[in-house]
Order: sequence, then structure tokens, then C-alpha cells
Amino acid sequence: MAGSKGAAKKVMLLGLDGADPSVIRRYVAEGKLPNFRRAIEAGAASGDLGMQSVLPAITPPNWASIATGAYPATHGITCFWNHTLGNELDVLDYGFDSGLLKAETIWEAYARAGKKSIIFNYPTSWPPQVQDAIYVDGTSIYTNLRGYIDYEKLYEGKTGDFELVEIPHVVDNTGANCRFEGEETTQKAELSKETYEGYGYTQPGLVTTTQDGELSADTPTADQILTPVQPAAGWSTAPAGAREFPVPVNNGQARRWGLLTADDGVTYNRISIYASKTAEAPLGEAVLGEWSSWIYDSYTIDGTSIPVAYKIRVLELDPAGGSFKFYSSYVLDLKTGKYFHPQSIGEELYSKVGPMLQPSNYSRLNPQADQVLLESIGEMYGWHVDAINYLLDGNEWDLFYTHMHGIDMFNHFYLDHTLPAASPDYKRYEEIIYKIYEISDRFIGALLDRLDGETAVFIVSDHAGVAKNPETDHPLIGDMWGINVGIMGELGYTRLKDNAGSVEIDWSNTVAVAQRATFIYLNLKGRDPQGIVDPADYDRTVQKIIDDLYSYRDPKTGRRVISFALNRNDMELVGLGGENSGDIFYILEPDFTRCHGNGLSNHTLQGYSMQALFIALGAGVKSGEIIGRKVKVVDIVPTICHLTGSPVPKDAEGGILYQILSGVADGASGAADPAAEPVTAGAGS
Repeated sequence: MAGSKGAAKKVMLLGLDGADPSVIRRYVAEGKLPNFRRAIEAGAASGDLGMQSVLPAITPPNWASIATGAYPATHGITCFWNHTLGNELDVLDYGFDSGLLKAETIWEAYARAGKKSIIFNYPTSWPPQVQDAIYVDGTSIYTNLRGYIDYEKLYEGKTGDFELVEIPHVVDNTGANCRFEGEETTQKAELSKETYEGYGYTQPGLVTTTQDGELSADTPTADQILTPVQPAAGWSTAPAGAREFPVPVNNGQARRWGLLTADDGVTYNRISIYASKTAEAPLGEAVLGEWSSWIYDSYTIDGTSIPVAYKIRVLELDPAGGSFKFYSSYVLDLKTGKYFHPQSIGEELYSKVGPMLQPSNYSRLNPQADQVLLESIGEMYGWHVDAINYLLDGNEWDLFYTHMHGIDMFNHFYLDHTLPAASPDYKRYEEIIYKIYEISDRFIGALLDRLDGETAVFIVSDHAGVAKNPETDHPLIGDMWGINVGIMGELGYTRLKDNAGSVEIDWSNTVAVAQRATFIYLNLKGRDPQGIVDPADYDRTVQKIIDDLYSYRDPKTGRRVISFALNRNDMELVGLGGENSGDIFYILEPDFTRCHGNGLSNHTLQGYSMQALFIALGAGVKSGEIIGRKVKVVDIVPTICHLTGSPVPKDAEGGILYQILSGVADGASGAADPAAEPVTAGAGS
């Protein structure tokens, strides 16, 4: 039964965060996504292209399982943010930190055998644990997202003589909009006084963040600059009729100058950015509706001159030159290479491949901003193809792991708006969702071109996501970014108090809190620093909370909110437990799931599913094969190791997918039909 063992010399794992197999099947049935069809027809997959996520179905735990073959109870990553028993209940650790991983990764196992790995933007892989491997970031959702040197900006110019206005963006380090800034890896959350009345919420203190995670995905962010436009004066090379405006850069510490000009001498259509009024040529320029080429500049950081690159896109420009609006991208540090290992890899990639454009995050839910996001993320995916090929062509490697986050980000931004009952503009949002799958399809196709008879490819996702049911509101529990007070407050387990005008948890009267996406913690004496629950009352209290959760009904619809709840003993059966899980684990009913974090991978709703994606092809893998076996994310690592004859990570708990291997006799399988039985809108769970 050892078919295909050692049949592949190399393996590429292509991770697409949030990719929904039911959506892919539907698009393929419509004649779209040719590279997904190519992969399905050439390889092996489960009948619905699906795979079971580990719980909770959230980014860091699942990519950790795909890297280790272990369940969260073993590898220790249990949500977007982590918590360790014994720490204060509102102290959370960033789940992308490789230092939190307690299980051996596949690249560490490869290193034991003297094999080489390249890990490219893979969650929870940074900081590097294998010195003789190449790492490109792994600290967040996008490559170098935490390494930019200046934030994205929206410049708006108006004719007049007024002081320049700069409004900095609001830093949101909860991860609620799929982004995380800076070096912080631990946070102590604070309660919000937001009431969410516009969403039917009146209970204050929903979570320990500034906003509910799903709602804040609709909140635009960017530095905003209002700058005065006046006739150009004192320039060396300004054309006749040009109009000037100051351009603050480098976090407001430096100034460049902009010119509005008219190519035909009449209609203003071009914006140019200059280092100074005496510069002979612009740093960069763009016409209305288009992007500039890369603008190469130098910023001074802590007294040191750093080479940087960025782009602008002209959004609006008054033909008479009286006003404008343009977007300026995140500014890339071309020298430091903070999140590359070896550090020289960053500078090498920027030199040989070119700079990388971060996806826009300045606004959404309007056509102009959505287009900028699509264009920027499309360019970023293209850069990744070129950078990946450059590294794979120029370095010895046996294993390649990568992850792209665009689909999941678009799920959070747009999925709710694709339902007719939710938005009159739903067709436009449906098209936006298709566009990110189309971008992902091109990415997959470019890397499938590397198949050479000796390489196997696994195309996977960590989870998918469902759109919010328009008939329901998100319950006041299950938001993954902090502590949820609403339902637990209603049930009397979490108490709040006023402290000099600020709302905070009254720990001296709080029996339990709902923390992160799926966990409830008792405030236990002897374990939690502010504990009040006697250990002798632990079991009784856990059971009472579970009873109350089952009895709780949504005030709007009268429906049960909680699908099931497990104590610490029972949660071991779903791969949870240990010091990074709570005292109770719960899952919400599908109608109340917040996109993906607190549902099961077999849940479907309104035409979308929660399932992870699984397709394998190439060396040692059957061609055009549908398997009957249920695939789990923990099965990926053992199967890769079997295919390549490599050591299995010490803590792996999954099984080898023998049914996909070319050396194994056919069982309950058949020819793959990627268009078979697509999920239709309105499917139940």
C-alpha cells in the first residue's frame, strides 16, 4: 500500500486563503477559471473539491495545521489571536507568530533530512526557525505588510490659499480588517463604548476592540491630505499654465511638490510629483484614471536615508485644474529587508523583479475605490508570480509553501453585499468576487506551468466563508478579535463597570467571558489573575453556561444561536484543548456565523460554503480522479512527505491520502467532473 512513495522530487503547496470549492465549481461550470479546470482534470480531488478545516475555521490555526499535520490542541494556535491559560483573560498574543507553534513544521522536518525549503508569505512561519531555508515574510496576510515605511494616502487638492491639512489613519491592530501593523505581538484589549444602533445593536461593549470585527471590514482607512492648489510659481521647468500643490510624504516629515498640467495646453489631465521646484524631471507622473510607473524616492528615517518606491493613481481631475484627487500607495522600503531571510533576499527581489505594490485598503463599497483595490491586488499577485519563479529558478529547493490572501479579504469586504436581499447593487459585488477568483486563477496557472514530471502541486485553502443572512444580525458573541460582552452580559456572566467615564470589565463580579471566535473562559481562582470562581464549582458552572447558551434565542428572530458547545474534555474530539483553548468551545448556527470563524466546514448558506479547497496533481498523483474519502487539512503534510520520501514532522496527526496516489489501485473513485453538482443559492447547512 506504499504507492507513489518517493515519486515526487519536489512539491509546491499553493495556498489560497478563503477559497470556496463550491464557488470554484460554479465558475468552472460556467466556463470560467480555466486553470482551476486544468488542475482538476489533470489531478485528484474530493467529489466537491472540499476539505475539512480544523476548528476554529480561522487563518492561523488552519495554515498551522497545513504546515504541521497537527490539530490546534497540539500545535497551539487556536484563533487569529491566541490566549494562554494563566495570563489575564484580556491579554492576547498575535496568532501569526511562529514562536507560538508547538508542533514541528514540514520545513523543519525537511531540514532534518538535509532538504531545502522556500517559504513565501506563509502564515505563522516568521520569525524563521530553519536558518538554511529561504523565507519571504509570514508575519501577516500580505508580503511585507508590516514592513512598509509609510502608509497609503488619499490626496485631495482644491484651489485656495489655506493651510495644508493632514489626517492620519487610525491604527487598528485587532486584525479585524485582515491587516496588522508594526512590531506588536501581544495586546491588552480595551472595551468599546460603541453601541452599533445602526445595526440593531444596543448593548455596549460588544468586543474589546474599537469596532466589531465584521463591521469594521467596511470602514475605510488611509492618511488623508487636503492640499491647496495655486498657479505654479518659482519652478525651473513648469509648463505654462501649470498649477502647483504641496505633497507631504514620509509620515509628514518631508515635502514634495506636485504639478497639474494639460497635455493639450487646455484640459488638465496629468499629475506629476517632483522632489523640489528646481528638479529637472518629475519623480513620477500619471494621467487621469491611470497609475504612474514606480516612483523612486528617498525618505529619512532616524537620520538614515532609505530608498523607497511607491505609485500614484489619479482618481479625479478637474479639466480646468481647480481640484483633484489621487491615491498614493503604501511606500516600500527597498533596502532594509526586515521580513526576509536571508535579509538580502528582499533587496535582491526588488532589484531583479521590481518593487511590490501592496493592495489598497483606503476605501471600499464604491466603484472607484473597488477598482483601485482590484488593480493593486492584481499587480501584487503578478509580482508574486515573478518573485516566486525567480527564487525557484535561482535556488536549490525541495519544498515550496506559499499563501495568498486576496479571496479571504474580498469575502470579508464584499460577500455580504452579493445577496439580492442585502444590496440593490449585488450584481456589481458578485462581479468583484469573481474578479478575485480570476486573479487567483491566473496565479495558479502561472505556477502550474512549472510542472515537469518530477513535481507535485497541492492547491488548498484554509476555509471559505458565507455571506451574512440578511434576515439575521450578528449575535453579540463570536467576534474573533477580543472579548464579547453582549450575550454573556445578558446571561449575567460578564459584568461591566464605569471607571472615570470608561467602560471596563468588572472582574470582581465576572464569572466568565466569551473570548475570541469560539471560546468561553471561566474567571477561575488559582489560574486566572483576577479569578473569582472556586475550582470546586468549575464543572457545575461550565454545565450551567452550556445550558444557558443552548437556551438563548436571538431577540430578532427567536432562533437558537448556538449550534453546539463542548467542555474541555469533549473539545478534544474536535482537535482542541490544552493551554491555548478555553473552558468551553462553541459553534454558531449557520445563520449567525461571522463569515467563517465560528462555523463548521460543512456549513453552507446563501450559495456559499465554509469548506476548504483541496486539489492535488503532478508527480505521483492520479490524473482526473475523484476520491470518496473525506480530506482533512491535517492530511496534507503526511501525504507530501510520503510522495517525496521525506521525514514526517514529529507531531503530525493526519493520515496519508493513499486514494490520490498513482501507485494505488482504484477504489471508490472516478473521473473528475469539475462542473458536477455546483452549489446553488439558498442551499441549507
